[in-house]
Amino acid sequence: MLLLENQIQPYAWGSTDGIASIVGTAPSGGPEAELWIGTHPAAPSRVVGDPEGRTLAEVIASDPPRWLGPELAEQGFTALPFLLKVLAIGCPLSLQAHPSVDQARAGYAREDAAGIALDAPDRNYRDDGAKPEALVALQTTWAMCGFRSPVEAANLLAGLGVAELDPLVEALASEGADGVRTVLAWLLRLEGPARTAVADAVAASVSRFRSDDRTDPRWWVQRLVAAFPGDPTAVAPLLLNVVALDPGDAVHLPAGNLHAYLDGAGIEIMAASDNVLRGGLTPKHIDVDELLSVLRFDAGVPDAPAVAGVGDRLRTYDAGEDAFALAVVEPGDAPVSLDPAGPSLLLATGGAVTIEGPQGCETVDHGGAAFLAPGSGPWSVRGPGRLWWATTGDGLPR
Repeated sequence: MLLLENQIQPYAWGSTDGIASIVGTAPSGGPEAELWIGTHPAAPSRVVGDPEGRTLAEVIASDPPRWLGPELAEQGFTALPFLLKVLAIGCPLSLQAHPSVDQARAGYAREDAAGIALDAPDRNYRDDGAKPEALVALQTTWAMCGFRSPVEAANLLAGLGVAELDPLVEALASEGADGVRTVLAWLLRLEGPARTAVADAVAASVSRFRSDDRTDPRWWVQRLVAAFPGDPTAVAPLLLNVVALDPGDAVHLPAGNLHAYLDGAGIEIMAASDNVLRGGLTPKHIDVDELLSVLRFDAGVPDAPAVAGVGDRLRTYDAGEDAFALAVVEPGDAPVSLDPAGPSLLLATGGAVTIEGPQGCETVDHGGAAFLAPGSGPWSVRGPGRLWWATTGDGLPR
């Protein structure tokens, strides 16, 4: 067992002191968007008390069979295939989607061959991996994910009464599922005065909307218009499903799914990739053709992770992904046993958790984290806190 120090990412969309309020770290006084726990090179966790001051990435890379297990080591892994995060969403994120493994490999090879630098702002593929995600809400959390049916989207767009959007309503009515693709491409390719005219007309329309009902997508269009002035993709809540997650509810964002988090906070587990294709609500690079090539335009919200209880104090969230799975343990005074089959990251929230096993005993404070090597258990977990357990897709008990 290794105790970890972790880094907070101060992205502009983060809530002020948001991570501090969730995990008890010292407030920074600025936006706190994500706490990263893992081996990602952009912000690797540091091993507490390591005599050489190494990161978890350096420790694992020094002996992958020991720290990852022989199966992952034989597949060539030298780092964790997943990344655990805490998200504090203070304002909406960009519209985005992630490629499949095959799409990522092809795109990465193509951009390498073209000589596009890995850190170039117009590079789409930073690695050759997929980046599916799942999030469990810690408080009421709102997201957009998956397209609405063409009929529903057409009715919502028509309801704005914006003449500039009439061609989109007609496309949805006449082209069905293909119309959704047509509409998104049209919005993303708008330029100059035409783009400004559409954005201004949408803003004028929703300015007349008076309601505090967040289940009405026009409420979110209003918020996006204010956050991203001049961007016609602020109509996204009329095209995508708006989902409300109560604490403990989960959402799965697989490859090809257009999505954006809007508000709230949660525990996120994802494959350790940087491949993001953006689709609006951002000043960053948007490759419309590449985005359209990876998107799936099926209507509906993706299936949520399967939730199952293992005993009465351990709950698993299985999204069906090979790279990751997530569980939460609520031990209380009576200990709960963990016996990790795969490499595992642990995060304590809501109070301290004591982890004891054949390899030692440590108390992980509220907001603290640890790493467990596969086969190092069984471990006994107790305490007033809640323990989030991230591991590989086949690493959870059934």
